[in-house]
Amino acid sequence: MKLKIMAEYGGDFVGNDNIPPDVENQFLKQILSFHKKHNESKLVTVYEMIGKPEYDHVHDLSDKEVAKELKRLMKLMEKNNVSLNVLSNPPVREVYRFITEELFKQQIEEVRVKGWVNQFIYEEFYPNPDYEVRSVVSSCIQLIFDRDASFFEDFFSESMKNSLGLSMDIEELEEQIREFKERFYNIRLDHFDVVKSEIDKDTGKAHMTCRVFYKTQSDKGKRYKSETATVEINLVENKEMDGWWEVQQVVSEVL
Repeated sequence: MKLKIMAEYGGDFVGNDNIPPDVENQFLKQILSFHKKHNESKLVTVYEMIGKPEYDHVHDLSDKEVAKELKRLMKLMEKNNVSLNVLSNPPVREVYRFITEELFKQQIEEVRVKGWVNQFIYEEFYPNPDYEVRSVVSSCIQLIFDRDASFFEDFFSESMKNSLGLSMDIEELEEQIREFKERFYNIRLDHFDVVKSEIDKDTGKAHMTCRVFYKTQSDKGKRYKSETATVEINLVENKEMDGWWEVQQVVSEVL
């Protein structure tokens, strides 16, 4: 079946040769089924995909009714291979409005295969700089103050700067974080508070100052010590990816 799929649809298979034959066969059947239905599919709107349900205009519903109707529509979409993820926290009424006035008009391929979902993200239509910046800052602080957090280069800008504002390689920051963590047997983040936040969407620059609360353990079996640190993080918006913010500078007494 592998050869049939490769011959008809291209691609290659890379993986574990120890997969049980029955499991592999079921997987290949699902791939083949998807390709067939994909080739036979037509474009429909999300509204058509979920069966053209009746719904009321957002202004005709009370707050309680909006919440109830939103829950109904979300379940109906999920049942029909459509998913809407809302990462930030817009009002329930706004999410209902977005679904009925905008998402319903989006065109998708009418493919109905188990496990296949048409994914939408609210913030891709309405970027939320505050949420995006705070999310990146949270991940950056996690990298510094959590022993098990792995360094992830995609969080950082290619135009990184050191505490003096001079150019530096991402690897230099990675080394500074590694050396900080190695001072302790264990280190774990408790929480952090945002002391100052500035986001300028026009210039694509942002700044956050955070007070970080973390705990360190000097040796195995030793009691944890509560500590604090100030972390200043400057970010820039990726010019090629709207809404994607990257860390450009990290300044802290621990690094």
